[in-house]
Amino acid sequence: MNKRVVVAVDLQEPRPWAVQYALGLAGRLQTPLTVLAVATDIGPGAPVRDELAGGDIDAGQRQWLDRTMAQGREAGVNLELFLAAGPFPQAILEFVGSRADIQFLVIGVGAASQPAGLALSRLHQIFTGEILLVREQGRITNLSEMPIKTKGRES
Repeated sequence: MNKRVVVAVDLQEPRPWAVQYALGLAGRLQTPLTVLAVATDIGPGAPVRDELAGGDIDAGQRQWLDRTMAQGREAGVNLELFLAAGPFPQAILEFVGSRADIQFLVIGVGAASQPAGLALSRLHQIFTGEILLVREQGRITNLSEMPIKTKGRES
């Protein structure tokens, strides 16, 4: 089974530097890249597929996804897109928990040291691959290098 790189993107605040890093990594490893695009502003209640197919991501988000797909083609990387709806951290946990073929998980973050609301300790428990947090172009933090609190203590 081929291992793959996944980049998780919150469509409310897409981090282009994370996608660029993931494209480069997938290209160097000659492995597919999966873009997990999460529309966090879609309300609960309706099935994800119907909501997204119904056009509930806005034009700017669609344009961003189109550009990302074009960048993948230009880079010669086999790129696939998974759309999800709901809270960003939960979508990541569900996706990585359902796949055994992920070697690297790339997540773009802002100025803070970790994604807001992302349960990094839980993610670290269910995902055995490498988790790379991309703060900005050229700044990568491996999750194993960050202190993670578990039951009141750091590990």
